[in-house]
Amino acid sequence: MATTVEVEARVLGRRTATLRRHPLVVPTDDAGGLTLAAVIEAVVRSEVRAFEERRERNTFLHVFTQAEIDEAASAGRISSGEAEAAPAVDADDAVAAALAAHRDGLFQVIVDDEPVDALDAVVGLHPGSHLLFLRLVALTGG
Repeated sequence: MATTVEVEARVLGRRTATLRRHPLVVPTDDAGGLTLAAVIEAVVRSEVRAFEERRERNTFLHVFTQAEIDEAASAGRISSGEAEAAPAVDADDAVAAALAAHRDGLFQVIVDDEPVDALDAVVGLHPGSHLLFLRLVALTGG
């Protein structure tokens, strides 16, 4: 079984999201449950796939339509292709790094306005659930 949820990432202290809210299909059990670790893994693997698609697309020169220019300008960056492709990302390494970062308290996951702390906690997801990944930043000088 799978459920479509909304994913967003923010950095504490910034007004704008670092990752636009977007839908993501995540696998769930029959009751809509998934451990927090599995949720993090599903999100990370999805973001790695999206990064790889952008990386591949950016290796070619792209000619924009006016609508694409307007959309890219509103997002803050217009790029017609990279001179050098970004290095590939290993999805397993990215998942391991994300799980380690969560264990180290570098980010918190909030599901439908409720923080979930334990990686083995079962998270109840329903269509349209909102997942917020909140990066916690230490105060300088503290």
